[in-house]
Formats: sequence, C-alpha cells, structure tokens
Amino acid sequence: MEQKSDKQPSMAFMAHWVESWNWLLWFSKKLHSQPKNHWHWFWLWPIYALMSVIYLIGRKPFDVVDRFVFGPAGKQINGKTVLIRNFGWHFFLPNQRDKIRQRIIAAVLALQNEADVIGLGALVKDERITQGGKWIVDYLGNRLRLPIVHGDTLTAATVIRQAMTLIQEYSIKTPVFLTGSTSKIGRAVALDLARRGIRVKMFTQDTDRFRRIQQEAGDNGGNLEHAEFLADGHGCRLWITGKAVPSSKNLYEDMPKGTVVLNFAVPNPLGARDLRRRKDIIAVEGGLLSYDPGQTTLHFTMRLCPGLTYACHAGTFVHSLKGWKENEVGPVDLSKLEEVWEAAIELGFFLPPL
Repeated sequence: MEQKSDKQPSMAFMAHWVESWNWLLWFSKKLHSQPKNHWHWFWLWPIYALMSVIYLIGRKPFDVVDRFVFGPAGKQINGKTVLIRNFGWHFFLPNQRDKIRQRIIAAVLALQNEADVIGLGALVKDERITQGGKWIVDYLGNRLRLPIVHGDTLTAATVIRQAMTLIQEYSIKTPVFLTGSTSKIGRAVALDLARRGIRVKMFTQDTDRFRRIQQEAGDNGGNLEHAEFLADGHGCRLWITGKAVPSSKNLYEDMPKGTVVLNFAVPNPLGARDLRRRKDIIAVEGGLLSYDPGQTTLHFTMRLCPGLTYACHAGTFVHSLKGWKENEVGPVDLSKLEEVWEAAIELGFFLPPL
C-alpha cells in the first residue's frame, strides 16, 4: 500500500568514503563534476592519507555531506547523503568492524528523526558488516521507526534490462555467463533471465546454493547451468560480473574475443588497465542509472559524473516516493521487480546510453 500524506517524502542514503582522495571532495567542486581528474591532486596524498587514518580512530561517527531535493515537479523528495567516517580499506580490518557497526547504528538513530527511509550503499550493506541491513533491523528492534533499504531490487531490475538491451544490440545468441550468481542480485538476475528463456551459466563453487536457485526456477530450471570454472564461459558472448573476484587477468583470460561484459560488482573486477590490454572487450556498467541533473539540487555525486547514480541509491528514492513501510534487507522479491522499475521511470531515472 502507498502512503497517502501531504508531507513531502524524505530519504537519507548512507554510504562511506571509498578511496583516500575522496576526502578532497569536501573542498573541490571540480572533483564532483570531473572525478577522473583526481590524479591532478596526487601531490596532496600525505594529507588525505593521514585523514583516512584520523577518521579511523576518531570519535565522530558520520557526516551529512549533502542536503538536496530530487524529482520532477509534484514528486519531489527531500534527501540527505550521509557518509560513515570510514574509508573502504577500514572495512577489511576485522578488529574495526564492531566500531563501524556502532557508527552505522548512531547514524540510523539520528537520521530516523529526519527521514522516512534510510538506504544503504557500498560496504555499509556488506554481509560481513550488516548482512544487507538485516543486522541493523535485528539489533535495533522496536527502536527502529523507519524502513531500511539495500536497494538491490532496483539494481537487479536495472541489470536485467541492461542485459536485455545488450542481447538485442549485439544479437547475442549464446548463453549468459554470470559471476556472483548466488548473491541477492545475482540470484534475481539468473531467475529472471531464465524466466525469459535465456540460458544462464551460473559460476559458483557452492553447489547447494546453485541447486536451490535452480529448484526455485521451477519449469525454467533447465535454463540454469552450474559452471564450476571460468573456462565454462568460453562460448558465452555476454558475461555479467557480480563479484569483485576473480578479477583482472584471472577473469579476462577466459573471455572469448569480443566479449560484452556487464558489471554490477563494486569494485569492478576489470579495471582500466585490464581493458587496455583487452581492447576487444565491450565493457558496460550495469548497476548505474541516469537522471536529468536539472531535476535535482544534489551535488555530492561521490566519484560519479552528474547525471549518473547507483541503482541502489535510486532504489531509496523509489521507496520514499511510494511510502513503503517494509524493510528491504532480505533476498530480492522477484514479484516486485517490475513495480520498482516502473516507479524509477516515474521519478525520471533511465538506463545510461550504451
């Protein structure tokens, strides 16, 4: 059911600082519009490297880095971008994870007085940290007064539509090879493509999880095939990468010439250097959506050019627009893929041009 209210919807999106140079985004408007030029500031690396350490040991849990309005007239949403005071490398320090979790909890408790929904981005929703947000919901219990959203439903819908666009654009007749195939998003992508009659080779070492997903596909289960080795993708023209590892040469050496790679993993397992070595590969980012920068005052685009955002970010806008009260922290609900996609279109989001 949609919420009926005269109050303008509001949301907060919680992520974290990623690379150390991101700290410069506090000071440079140019970096927001041209993030690829951050190397011009390399000479300041001792300062921003030091700040990434100070943030790790400091007491302040989070920063509100942007307050904005988003959406077309009549459907505008008040938004905030919140960054936990942790950089990407902090999340890989096991002895820091409890502190990171407590910073996340502090942010949620503060933000729920100012927003209708809180979305989670990047490693804030990592399984080892918050289990896609489930840990937050369980930890806070009845102290939580608003929904927590991982945004994976819209990300899955975006990847699926981008995959269908690529299949048509490049006349792909081969099976699709999918890594990260048993994750929340990977499972949804595999099941939906199988439903559409597309054969999917699911790369995973977990036979039991593959079998459960194949069983879930029902009559379409025959379109899902277990791939234990990357070499099983030699005959696949479209690869969808949903996991950061395997990466680089370990990944692309098994890709046939002219492979189309649709990626939704963060970080991307194929970097710029890899693509220079394999110039025949056609690389497309699958977890991004476009929007008209003229319909928002949002400026903190966090390493993306204006007019682009992560689909999980857009998913938080959708949850707020619709006034949905349920949490989105578990497996992707396939029955909601179409509804979430249509709501994103209604808000002005669209697939980035190929």
